[in-house]
Amino acid sequence: LAWLTPGTAWASPAAPLLAQAANVEVVDVTPAAISDSDIPTFAKAYQEVQLLRLQAEQDMAKAVEDEGLSIERFNAIAETQLAGAAESPEDMAKVAEKAKISKKENKQFKAAVDRIIAIRQETEAEMEKAIEADGLAIATFNSFLEQSADDTDLKRKISDEIVKQTLEKSDSAAQAE
Repeated sequence: LAWLTPGTAWASPAAPLLAQAANVEVVDVTPAAISDSDIPTFAKAYQEVQLLRLQAEQDMAKAVEDEGLSIERFNAIAETQLAGAAESPEDMAKVAEKAKISKKENKQFKAAVDRIIAIRQETEAEMEKAIEADGLAIATFNSFLEQSADDTDLKRKISDEIVKQTLEKSDSAAQAE
């Protein structure tokens, strides 16, 4: 699944699978008003969220491998279950049989999915804490993400701010040595 591939966006086509599995409620939020003065705060929070996301992706990949599956095999099994619309244990068993997924692999897959769900939930809570610790409301952060997807000027301003903050961190680290 795309969410196990490094560098992909946190929200992915796989998200509905995990949302269903975790019984996560998706809420439509009206975008909050944002201003240029919020860009530095958003840029800082965004970088922290990205670091957490990347760590979570590594943890998820490790969880899959710790259960005895390769990422490729895990993704192949996930695709067969999505394609087969496996909604019940009986459906999953039929899909597994048809796709030549052994009982052992099915057990490994289920265990990996459980671990991935736990990692995602923990990471999402950490992301929310990081965003709020930077003084930004979750709705404002999400609004920035949504608006920057369609607004090249806002995207450029955010990118410029991230570069600025990165250079400042680099300079202060060099001075500390």
